Amino acid sequence: MTTFHDLRSRRRDLLDDLGELEDAFAEVTAALDEPSNDDEDARAEQRRHRAWLERQRAGLLVVLSETERALLEFGADGWDDP
Repeated sequence: MTTFHDLRSRRRDLLDDLGELEDAFAEVTAALDEPSNDDEDARAEQRRHRAWLERQRAGLLVVLSETERALLEFGADGWDDP
């Protein structure tokens, strides 16, 4: 059985991962927004990578939501404290 402390730790890890994904997404988006001399294949690869990052983020948000739901089952007091 998962413990309260395991869930809190997992939540912190997920939030860290979310931040990394959002940073990577912003970086790829900024590169795509800039005028470029890259060939169309390179730009297409960047767009595919951005789409992959979006899917990863969506999946992570689902897991984060389920983790927070499980934390709420333990009670609302202090589960989101560092």
